[in-house]
Amino acid sequence: MKKLLTLASALILAAPLLAGEVHVRSPAPLVVGAVSHVLLPTSASLNGQFGSVYKTRISVANVTGYAYNIRAGFSTAAGEVAVASFGMQPYETRTWDNFLGDVLHLSGAGAIDFDSGDTADRFIVSAQVYVDGPNGRFSTAVQSADEAGTIISGRPGYVIGISANAFDRTNLGCASDSASFQRITAEVYSPSNIFLGSLAFDLNPWGWTQVGVNIPVTDGILVITSTQRAVCYGVVVDNVSNDGTFQLAVPD
Repeated sequence: MKKLLTLASALILAAPLLAGEVHVRSPAPLVVGAVSHVLLPTSASLNGQFGSVYKTRISVANVTGYAYNIRAGFSTAAGEVAVASFGMQPYETRTWDNFLGDVLHLSGAGAIDFDSGDTADRFIVSAQVYVDGPNGRFSTAVQSADEAGTIISGRPGYVIGISANAFDRTNLGCASDSASFQRITAEVYSPSNIFLGSLAFDLNPWGWTQVGVNIPVTDGILVITSTQRAVCYGVVVDNVSNDGTFQLAVPD
């Protein structure tokens, strides 16, 4: 009998809506991953090698039944250098193929901070850095993080499977989520947990920096510590194709 009840329940849940029925969404539905503030740790709108042009495609989805504005702040090594705002209608999804150029009206590379200013005004961000060429589009998906995904003092972040050798190179980047100066330190370990070396750099308030990992390693790990709040990432790039794999640093 218990198995029959379970099966019946599953069939009811899986059944499609009948003709005339309407799926009504809550004015403020619970959506996993939807937030009112998120930091995209890297983006680009700049020229690359061999005439390539890198751009950042960003989609933003309003998961609520409210209309509101989102503030987008762009940060470089100097700190936050530009701010723009855009509106979101209820349940609307907006996409820009060149967010830096279309919304912020600038070029370069850096982090973007998205903030609706109210915890009830929640949204989802999807992003990719891409380049169009004669063989099509090559893109790298970029993850963003809210406060729960930031590295803080005493809680390091981890980027795994990194390589800096004849075949691949690795870049480490961090975006500050703090109004204070801070220092980032990254220790490099082999797959068997042998310490290979470290690198460090400073971040201005709300600043952004990306550096190359110049410590030889294959399939190793980065252990990243900060003195304030920061969102960090690693990008492993193929030395021949320049194809990159992005990985957000996961806090401990």
